[in-house]
Amino acid sequence: MAVTADRTTAAHMINGFRIVSVISIPLMGHLPSVCGRSTFCHHSFLVALFVTISFQGLNLYVLTGIAMMLTQTSILQRDVVRRMLRLPLLPKNTNMKPVTFQESIDHLKKWFREQNQVARERALKGKKW
Repeated sequence: MAVTADRTTAAHMINGFRIVSVISIPLMGHLPSVCGRSTFCHHSFLVALFVTISFQGLNLYVLTGIAMMLTQTSILQRDVVRRMLRLPLLPKNTNMKPVTFQESIDHLKKWFREQNQVARERALKGKKW
């Protein structure tokens, strides 16, 4: 049961990181190291997106980091490498369906309700965190 719960929580976290990644694209386009002193890229989302995608300063750093992450992930998924590094082998068939964004939102709402209830109970008992 705990393993399934951990995988479900991880799936919800992955959905959260996907949202943050998409939101960060236009924000990175407005960083000074990307736009320079020009205010031109601050006026248009498309220009900011184009500047973000181009190979300049921060973008080269981010793209290099992503490429290294993908390389590391693909290497560490191999059983031979995991045995050499004495890491536990990955399960072959988890038979878990991907978590939808709506399920992640519902899970987050449920978590906030539970935390609110715990805070109220502690407040009634007069206990601090």
